[in-house]
Amino acid sequence: MARVDYWQYLLDRQGRPLEYAEVRVYLAGGLTEADIYLDSTFGSITKASSQDLKTDKYGFIQFWIGDRWEIEGGYPETQQFKIVWQNTVDSIEEIIDNLYVFTPVRPIDVNAPSVSGSEAMHRDKDKVISNTQGYDWDTHVDLTLPSGSPHGIAPVTFFDTGTFQSKVISNKLGYQMYQLATTSSTTSADVSGATSYRTTSTWLPSGGYYYQNVKHDLGNSYPVVVVSKISDGYKIVPFDIISKDANNVEIWVTENNAADILVLG
Repeated sequence: MARVDYWQYLLDRQGRPLEYAEVRVYLAGGLTEADIYLDSTFGSITKASSQDLKTDKYGFIQFWIGDRWEIEGGYPETQQFKIVWQNTVDSIEEIIDNLYVFTPVRPIDVNAPSVSGSEAMHRDKDKVISNTQGYDWDTHVDLTLPSGSPHGIAPVTFFDTGTFQSKVISNKLGYQMYQLATTSSTTSADVSGATSYRTTSTWLPSGGYYYQNVKHDLGNSYPVVVVSKISDGYKIVPFDIISKDANNVEIWVTENNAADILVLG
């Protein structure tokens, strides 16, 4: 069981709290008094005409309504309510009608198997999961693949190239993965690599600057080049990097510092 908390601050037309205002709660659209609770856990149902249902000196009112699992006085999630209170300051009766107290997310019916039924309960979209997904949950939730097919998900068959979508992955994808896994040791792969070159005083001077030709053999005309000083590990930003071809790069710096050069393909 559960009780839904409803609270509100009631004000007069000047925005001041309505002190000790009498409040009534009805089912929406009429004068049928609703069953309410004055506590979140304890106590039995109370009719909306209870003299205890009044705002405090700050205009605050609070009560609880039982859901459909409440032992007594509970309502379905679709039930709407009407709240009426007396604004004695302005000598008027205030009303809020067609009020939803329960959360707009409705519970599933695990015993509703319809997949395409015309009944509204099967077409509702205001649920965390649909009745169809939740159907018979408690009888198949513990099933595991491949001994069963929980929730309509069939086990994948590696040698089946079918395109059924009721699986964690398709047979076709599973087949391709299996082929790749069993042939990867004999199939060549095109992968990126990295080669590190350490230099000391081998930077070549030219016109007040320094350069280094690096043969990296990565087969990439646009590699990533990272240069770091050996003395402190700080990065050196080259002012020019010239790709000579797919396997050679020329790096230009402003100072002749011993450095590590890392070329990433």
